[in-house]
Amino acid sequence: MPSLVGGFGKNSLFFLNNIPNFSNSSSFNLPNKSTNINNLPNNNLPNNNLPNSQLGPYLAGLVEGDGTIAVHDKNSTAKKYSPIIIIVFKKADLPLAQFLQTITNCGTVNLKPGRGYVLWQIHDLVGVFTIVNLINGHMRTPKIEALGRTINWFNEYIQKNQNSKLPSTQSILSQIHPIELKELDTSPIDSNAWLAGLSDSDSNFSINIHQRKGRKGRKTTRVQLYFRIELRQNYHRLAPQGQKVSYFSIMSIMGTYFGVTVNSRTRIQNDKEFYSFYFTASSKISIAKAIEYFDNFPLLSSKHLDYKDWCKIFQLQNANPLTSSYLEIAKHTRKDYNKTRTSYNWDHLKDCYLTRIK
Repeated sequence: MPSLVGGFGKNSLFFLNNIPNFSNSSSFNLPNKSTNINNLPNNNLPNNNLPNSQLGPYLAGLVEGDGTIAVHDKNSTAKKYSPIIIIVFKKADLPLAQFLQTITNCGTVNLKPGRGYVLWQIHDLVGVFTIVNLINGHMRTPKIEALGRTINWFNEYIQKNQNSKLPSTQSILSQIHPIELKELDTSPIDSNAWLAGLSDSDSNFSINIHQRKGRKGRKTTRVQLYFRIELRQNYHRLAPQGQKVSYFSIMSIMGTYFGVTVNSRTRIQNDKEFYSFYFTASSKISIAKAIEYFDNFPLLSSKHLDYKDWCKIFQLQNANPLTSSYLEIAKHTRKDYNKTRTSYNWDHLKDCYLTRIK
């Protein structure tokens, strides 16, 4: 095993060399394959420092959206467990979960019958270690605290078991040097795929059709497009000094990028109050900014299909002259859109940019 400090060896191209070929089909259903770390050679771990790879930033955004990094609390008397990473997908996004599991060779994908969601669960030490190294240096939210606790766990594990005789499932980690927790990514939002990962988790592209009164009391029908991201106001764990850690900073950075205002709201669900920050891109300029970004770093979930339809409506809105069929096209589009969507196509995962090295 080569010396490692927060990354993997230069020859670690296992996940790039084992990408399935989707070129012969417009849709696919990958096998639910689990990782057998007994058969994982030491030099076949993914490399966090591959040039121009967007896998790390995308996964970081995905984890910071709908992901959980669980680390055993030393003060807890409950049964001890090693770090776990779980990412939640809606049921329709099963192919994406399987795709990510395949290219990383980490964890298992499980469809929860009757619950409407899919879990990508990474329990084995090598799998968690792999994802940790991929996202380290690419996180932008307070959830980096959980990444830090996970890295501390691995560093203690490595130090404790250095040069010891461990079962083959653990011996890989005992030969690795400690990991260095990297700082929050402060690079420009449009410099990598982090926002694409977060948006696949926590964004919404909506097409609203409503009537309004025009001149002389005449009613007119208007189509309004929105791109919206909403995150909780505060991280669920307090800082060491006992204060809350806010998500406003990253929301403000995103709001500034799109040229929109960040707002807060409170909602009550099952007698509990939830506090969140959100922003909405609805102007021509802010929507054009969204299109510029997502054309460069495409969404990968089924939300990509909603985005493409959303873009078509935007193009029709700005056509000169405005076509007479514009309103009917918008109404028809909404019948198979977001929650009402029944038709899916996964061509956008073919030759996916996450697997390209320029």
